[in-house]
Amino acid sequence: MVESGIPMVNPGGESTMLGQWRIVLRQAEEAARAGRYEEAFALASRADVADHNQSVQFRGRLGLDLLARANRRAAADDQAGAIEDLCLAERIGAPPDSLAAARLSLADRVADEIRADLDAGEPARVLQRIEELARHKISGPALRRYREIAEAWHTAAAEARRGEFGHAHERLDRAERLAGGAGALAAQNAVIAARHDLDARQKTATPKVEALYSALAEGKWPQILTAAEAVLVAVPEHPAARQARAKAWQQIAAIGPAGAAQWSAPGARTAQAAALMGLNPEPENPPGGPPRPIRGEARPVSSPLPPRAGTEAEGIVWLTAGGDGPASPPGIRPVPARNPAPARPLARSEAAGPKGRFLLWVDAVGGYLVCLDDRIVLGRAGPDSPADVPLMGDLSRNHASLVRSGESYMLQPHHSSFVNGKPVADQAVLRDGDVIRLGSTVELEFRQPSPVSATARLIIVSRHRLHLAVDGVLLMAETCIVGGTGQAHIPAPALKDPVVLYRQGNALWCRAPGSFDVDGRTCAARAPLTLQSSVLGDGFSFSLEPLGSHPV
Repeated sequence: MVESGIPMVNPGGESTMLGQWRIVLRQAEEAARAGRYEEAFALASRADVADHNQSVQFRGRLGLDLLARANRRAAADDQAGAIEDLCLAERIGAPPDSLAAARLSLADRVADEIRADLDAGEPARVLQRIEELARHKISGPALRRYREIAEAWHTAAAEARRGEFGHAHERLDRAERLAGGAGALAAQNAVIAARHDLDARQKTATPKVEALYSALAEGKWPQILTAAEAVLVAVPEHPAARQARAKAWQQIAAIGPAGAAQWSAPGARTAQAAALMGLNPEPENPPGGPPRPIRGEARPVSSPLPPRAGTEAEGIVWLTAGGDGPASPPGIRPVPARNPAPARPLARSEAAGPKGRFLLWVDAVGGYLVCLDDRIVLGRAGPDSPADVPLMGDLSRNHASLVRSGESYMLQPHHSSFVNGKPVADQAVLRDGDVIRLGSTVELEFRQPSPVSATARLIIVSRHRLHLAVDGVLLMAETCIVGGTGQAHIPAPALKDPVVLYRQGNALWCRAPGSFDVDGRTCAARAPLTLQSSVLGDGFSFSLEPLGSHPV
C-alpha cells in the first residue's frame, strides 16, 4: 500500500497515522505565535504528543515566553495583563525560579504606585491593593513594609472612630516609626499630620463624651439624644453614644406627650427631636414620677395603656368634627344617642402589630414598599419567589439577604453579590451610600439618611424595577420620617413639618403636629394605625395597604 502525502486526521482531532504528532505540535506552535498560549499548551499536552522530546521542550519555552510577555505588559503599565500571564505561566509549569523572579519584578514596579497612595494618606487603599496582589502571589520586601505601615495607620483610624484615642496614638506612633525606617518621608509626614488631626478630634470629643455621661446619669432622654449625636459627630462609631442614641430614640417614641412632663426644657437640638416626635417638655420631676436612674442605667418606660371604658386613650385627644373641642372617646356612647352613625374605629395599641410588608402611598410624593422584618430577602420576582423585595432581573429567587442588627445592616449573599464593585463572599456591613450589585446588572443604592433612625431606603439605580409599582423600598426599624429635610426617609419637599411613623409595642403609630384625621376621625398629636388606614392632615395625606406574604 502506497502512502499518500496528505496527513490523515480523524474528525475528533486524534492522529490516525504514525508521526502525526508533528502536525499537532506544529498547530501548537502556530497558536503560541498568535498569542493563544492556553490553546498551545493544550495541544502540546495531548496524550499522543506530550511524551515526545520536542513537545517537552516546547512546553518549557511556552512558560518562558509567557514570563517575557508578562514583563513587557508590566513595563507598559498593564498590571492586569501581567498578572494574567503570570497565573497562566504557573498553570503550564513555568520554571519556579523564573516565575518567582518575574513576580518580584512586578512587585517592585507596583511598589512605587502603592507608596504614592501611602504618601497621599490613603492606608485603606494601600491595604486593598496589596491584598489583591497577594491573592495572585505578588509580593516583595517593599510591599511588606508598606503593608505594615498601612495596617498600623488604618487600625489607628478605626480606633479613633470608636473613641479609643490612646490605642489610636499607639498605632500612629508605630506607623510613623515604620515609615521612617522605610525611608518613606512623605508617608511619615502624612502620619504626623494624621496625629495632629487625632489630637484635635480628641480635644473636641472629650467634653462631649463627658456631657453624654452626665445626661445618662440624669436619665433625661432628649438631652441624652442631643449629647449622643454631638459625640457621634466627632466620633462616628463611639459604642456608648450609638447605644445611647438608639435607646433615647426608642424612649422618646414610646413615652409620647404624656411623659413629656418628666423632662426639663430642651436645648436647640433636643427641641428639634422633641418637635419631631410632637413632644412639649415641661419642668422635670413631676409629683410621683419615677426616680432618676443611676449612671448609665436606662429608665424603664411602660407603653401607653389601651383605652378603657369611661376614659380617654393614653396620649390621644379626640376632637369634634369641627376641631373646636374635645369629643367623646371611643367606647363611650354620648347621651342621648339614638342610632348613631358608626364611625370607622382607629386601631388600638393592644392590637396585633404589623409584620412582614405593607405598601405606603404618600399623595403627591409616591409609593413605597415597607419591610418591617429584621431579615429580608432580595430576589427574582415570580409566583414561587420567596423574595421580600421582588426584582425584575436575572437573579435567583433567593439571591441575597439584608439583615438588620441594631443600627447596622449586613448583606449576606446566597449568589453572586457585590458592594461598591467588590465581591462579597460571606457578608458585608453596609454604609450610607453603598451600591449593592446583585448578579451582573441589578444595582441598588443603600441609604440611611437619618442619624437618629436605623431605618434604611433602597433605591434601584440600574434599569430594573420591582414587580410592584412603587418608587422605592423602606427597611423600617423603629421610625420612618416623611419630611422635607435631608434626613427624611421619604422626601416630601412641600411638607413643612415632618410626619413620623413609628412602632410602639406591637402597633404602628403616626405622629404629626396639630390635629389630623385617621380613617375619618380627628385626633391630635398621634394615633395608632391599621394596615388599611388613611391619614389626612394639614398639607399631607397618605394611606396604608396590606400586602400578602408570598407569592407577590
